[in-house]
Order: sequence, then structure tokens, then C-alpha cells
Amino acid sequence: MTAIWLIYLQFFYFSYRRSNRPFMIIHQAQGDGPEAPCLFVNMSKEPIHVQSIVAYLDTEDGLRSCFITDYQRHSPEDSQAGEGLREGPIQPGGYLVLGSFNDIFSCHPEVGGDHSGARAALDGRKLELCVAVTHGPSQHLIGARREFRIRQARNATTLQAHSIYTEQLTSRRKRKDVRRWVQERFSPEQDSEQEDRGTEQKMD
Repeated sequence: MTAIWLIYLQFFYFSYRRSNRPFMIIHQAQGDGPEAPCLFVNMSKEPIHVQSIVAYLDTEDGLRSCFITDYQRHSPEDSQAGEGLREGPIQPGGYLVLGSFNDIFSCHPEVGGDHSGARAALDGRKLELCVAVTHGPSQHLIGARREFRIRQARNATTLQAHSIYTEQLTSRRKRKDVRRWVQERFSPEQDSEQEDRGTEQKMD
């Protein structure tokens, strides 16, 4: 009987842990062209607070990064799209409109204004979107990351997601990458390699 109860307790524990784990989506909406909007959606059961959004672009001159600061915030109760605050939590079911992929390209001056020359050189290269957030129950930074491949054919640019899933960066090892994104923007005095502290529930 004790063994049965232990199995039940373990089952309920893992179910609770799984249901309260943060889950975020970086979504390419309405087509695969650069005019398609890019959404960041909070599918967690708790609010999340966005700390940093960075776009890494693979170019012939190396990896380029820029920070996305212009976006629209929407809650599940919004009946129509409207410009929202750039700060504050995203409620469960809420999302950010990061702009179109053209807008994201525009923060990279070397390709933002050129649809034929510089962008043609990006054929087969990648655009990686990375979002660093603080999750409601935790004091630590976690993140989400998704990679898109850039294709150029017949003077048209398309973007194809490398995977159907958004990578969830919640493990201790991956949280180091998330801290680095924030430090690149804000340059805090804290050592980037400082070990996580606190009473956060361990996440795999």
C-alpha cells in the first residue's frame, strides 16, 4: 500500500510540475514573407516579464545582434490590436507583436533598407530571435529561442522556421545564455557566471 501511495504522489508531483512550467512561443503569423508579423506568446499559467528581446542575424561579416524595443502588447481581453506599454508583465494568454520580419531586419542597418542587394547575400543564412523573461514564481531569468532560415528566390525573400517548436531555455545551463542576452543590453555589474541562488524550483 505504501508503494502505491508513493507512486501516486510521484505522479501528482510530476503533473503539478509540468503544468506550472513556463511555456512561451515565438510565432511567425500570416505567411512566410518578411511582411509577416512575429508574435511572442505567453502560454504559461503565470505572468512573465520581458527583460530583453534580441535578434541575431548571420551575415558574411559574422553574427550581428540588435535589440528589439518597439513592440505592441496585448492581453487576452483585447478585442482589437492597439499599441500597448513596452514594460510590464504579459498575462497568461497575452502576447507581444514584435513587428514584421521587415521591422526586425530594419534594426540591422546593413540589410534593413536593401531588398535586393544585401538581402540576396543572406540566402541560406539564419535569423535567431531570443527573448529573456522573468517567470512569475521565479526570481531567475529564463528564455525562449527560435531560429528561422532565410531563403531568396526570384527576387522574393521568405523565412522558414528551423523547427516547429520554440526552444524553452529553463535549465541552469541554458539560463547562462539568457543572462548573457540581458547583460549585452544593460551591462549589469553582476558577474555573468555567478551561480543561480534562491529558492527557485529546479527546472530541467
